[in-house]
Amino acid sequence: MIPYKIFPMFELGPLHINMYGIMYVLAVLAASFLALREAKKRNIDREVIWDLVFYLLLGNLIGARLFYVLFYWPEGTPLTLISALAVWKGGLAFFGGFLGALVAGYIFVKKRKLKFWLLADIFTIPLVVGHIFGRFGDYFTGGHPGKITSLPWGIYFHDAVRHPIVLYEIIGLVIIVLILLNLKKIKQMLNLFDGFLLSSYVILYSIQRMILDFFRIESTDPRVLGLTPTQYIVIILFVLSVAFILVNFKRNKKIKDT
Repeated sequence: MIPYKIFPMFELGPLHINMYGIMYVLAVLAASFLALREAKKRNIDREVIWDLVFYLLLGNLIGARLFYVLFYWPEGTPLTLISALAVWKGGLAFFGGFLGALVAGYIFVKKRKLKFWLLADIFTIPLVVGHIFGRFGDYFTGGHPGKITSLPWGIYFHDAVRHPIVLYEIIGLVIIVLILLNLKKIKQMLNLFDGFLLSSYVILYSIQRMILDFFRIESTDPRVLGLTPTQYIVIILFVLSVAFILVNFKRNKKIKDT
């Protein structure tokens, strides 16, 4: 069994800070730094990146909370406007945040008349690195408990030995980063279309998340016809991403043949 400890919230004057909040800030800083470094190689103004980061954060926060309230709100808990806005008490859904950031980023790019898919690829690996930091925040604060298991690498949590779902996801995300770094080299070598990295990430993470959600407990991840709301989302995103890649490969082939 893996030793496991939840880090309690600590007070700093009037502020109540937990490890998730700390890791969230580190996630934003790490992702921003990596995006700025990649943008510099492409001669993109750093101010554009910082402005885009603001839009992405705003869209991420709104989308993550909205998705949680719509699909993961705990049964028996009264839903009021104040409770719905109380993000400091926890309750952010990753894919809601991802979709919210995607919409906000699209709005920003269209306003500035920039290349959406180019910037999407620039932010893809930083996004995954930030996601890893965020999942460490979940691990430190007892987020996403898994189903009961007898496997030797389980963690003792909620009065039982359970699958360390968050650790599974962190390991999977590290593997995805390594794959994306190699795909990035392939993209540069073959001069592939913009959007290739983002769509590749969505395909890889959709497969990972589809599998891992079966190991989450239903009290925190409710099922609809046997699947979680997130699993339905990943099915749609997987199909769209595969279609995007196939269409663009076909389009590139036609251009080369003419």
